[in-house]
Amino acid sequence: MTLHHIQRGGGGKEMTMGMYQKKIVDLGILVIATFTSLGAMAKEPPYSLGGRVYNTVENGWLTYECSPPERDLLTCDFVQISIRQRLSAADAAKRLAKETQDWPDALAKEMKTTPEKIYESSDWKGLCDMAQQGLAALSGSPSTDEMQKAVSRMSPIARRDFAAQMSAMNQACKTRKLDYVKQFMALGIDVEQRTCQISTNPFRQVFKAVYASDGTFNSWNVADTTPTGDCGTINLSRLVPVPEKSGGNPYFWRYMARKVITNPESSMLLMQCKDLDEREYLYDWKKQNIALHCDYIEDGL
Repeated sequence: MTLHHIQRGGGGKEMTMGMYQKKIVDLGILVIATFTSLGAMAKEPPYSLGGRVYNTVENGWLTYECSPPERDLLTCDFVQISIRQRLSAADAAKRLAKETQDWPDALAKEMKTTPEKIYESSDWKGLCDMAQQGLAALSGSPSTDEMQKAVSRMSPIARRDFAAQMSAMNQACKTRKLDYVKQFMALGIDVEQRTCQISTNPFRQVFKAVYASDGTFNSWNVADTTPTGDCGTINLSRLVPVPEKSGGNPYFWRYMARKVITNPESSMLLMQCKDLDEREYLYDWKKQNIALHCDYIEDGL
């Protein structure tokens, strides 16, 4: 037998060296293809373990944590922080105009008296007594225990605002001019303008991986898109990667929050479904500055 022939065991047939080499090459291609396929199947899409993203439409941010994907689903726990002014400048002007409309008749009706007897009513006397007690407590003069305790707990800014309000009401009592009552009310509304409300909202979302037509990873989209509630709300929120370079693994992520209403003619509690917000809110990894004048902070429900 020459070098170009190899004896196959058990079959008694001979193979040429060329046939043997071809078998080896074919086997090698099969092995490479098999491992490549397994590698592609084993490779999971990129995902975020957590972070913080900032609302680019309103004041607030999201902090979130995600578990490694299981069965192609990514579960993330979110805490939403929202900050807003209790009353905008435009709403403040409308409110003052509305609350002082048709004075003195409307004020007399509220005090359950006639315009001529406003200054003799028990409500008016109660306001005047409050103003006197408040100014006394601010100056350190004798006042009611309740008023003294309230003033002692006030911050310097709160004391300043309270003093302005009490002074305006005291002038109204001395002069019996409703313009000072309007000033008293305007000062109270101004405090609301400088009051900011902070609210928190914890929630969980489960995402599924979505791919582009060429097979590249696109985003993690909310897995359950079944309409819920009376309004038939569908959640279309998603986590979108921001690669540092084309084709690279993402280091930063954006969160896109959006809901659509499929039953706009229905209603929910005191709201019409058609009036619900369907805008898309972008939460970006880049920090957003919040420009609000907040002298007071309160819990926002």
